[in-house]
Order: sequence, then C-alpha cells, then structure tokens
Amino acid sequence: MSLKIRNLKSSLFRILLLVPAGYWVYLIGSGSIGVDPAKTLNHKTGEIALYYILFNLLLGILISFSFRFPVFLRFLLMQRRFVGVLSFVFLIFHIFLYLTMEGFETKAWTQLVTKTYLIFGLGAWIILFALAVTSNDFSVRRLGVKRWKRFHRLVYIASALFTAHILSIEKTDLIKYGSLLLSLWGLQIIRVLWVWRKKRITRKVINAKQV
Repeated sequence: MSLKIRNLKSSLFRILLLVPAGYWVYLIGSGSIGVDPAKTLNHKTGEIALYYILFNLLLGILISFSFRFPVFLRFLLMQRRFVGVLSFVFLIFHIFLYLTMEGFETKAWTQLVTKTYLIFGLGAWIILFALAVTSNDFSVRRLGVKRWKRFHRLVYIASALFTAHILSIEKTDLIKYGSLLLSLWGLQIIRVLWVWRKKRITRKVINAKQV
C-alpha cells in the first residue's frame, strides 16, 4: 500500500471518528438537542467514548491472537493511539457536562469521591488521563518500548472500572451494555489464556533445545 493511500485512509478514518461530535454541534445549533442539552450530551459523550475504547481493546485482542488483518485494514493498527486519545477527549467533555448539570457546586465535586458509580468513573478517567498524556513517541522513548507497553496495559483496569461505572447507572439499556461488555471480557479471558498457552509452549521448546 502506498504511503499516500495509507495517509488518505487514516485521514478519512479520523474524520469518521469525529462525525458524532459534528452531529452534536449540528443538533445544538438547530435546537434539536432536547430540553436538557447537558444531560443528553453527557450520556452521548460517555457512550461514544465506550464504543471507541471497546474498538481499541478489540484491536489489541486481535493482535494478541496474531490475527492477520486484511491489507486494506492494516492502517487501523497505526490509529490505536489516536482512538485512545480521542476517547479520553470525549470523557473530558463527559465529566465537564456532569459538573455543568450540577452547577459546578461543591456537592458535585464531593460526589466524585463519595458516590460509588462516580468513584468507578473517576478512577477510569484518571488512568485514561495518564495513558493519553503518554500516547506519544517521546513517552515511548523515555519509558522504553517494554515498559511503555506494560504501563499501557492499565487500559484493562480502566475498562473494568468503566464497566462498573456504566453497569451501576444504566438501567434501561442494561442488556445492550451488559452484552457488549460481557462479550469484551469474554474475549479478554480467551486472550489471557491464549497468551499463557503461547508462553508455555515457547518455554517447552526452549527447554527441549537446552536438553
């Protein structure tokens, strides 16, 4: 694949990821966002961030399985950092809109560390913040590839906290979100077993050669 085509695909993919934000701006401008814009957008930003995080984790799982991506999809592997950072940007708006709904009062800040579902959400947000600010080549060089990859595995802890946050507050769409999250964690368990099996086989081969 030529560099120009790959760059074009990457640009179109990034534009596609920003379509929801453009649509929300249109709804706000046309007055079609609903009677409580902050509440609606708070839900939407959290939802789209969830989808992007799930997409990123799914790519990671497929990579762990040594999945051979079709040539026309391989550019996605270079977009994981962008998707991760964009997810966090949506979560910045998500928490800002929550504070907006609460009028930025002291009670709103207190609830972040006293209400269980908000504690889960804040924990996920803090981890994702750390991952977002280190999603650059400088951080990779500074930490070293191995330590950087190990550090970014914290995304799995963040996704667990995010899962707990969503399942604590979603009542009407519990089946939809529950199914999505259970599917992801099912794949995660399979991934862990797969990696463990590969390492075990590798150790056996190495030991056999040393005998």
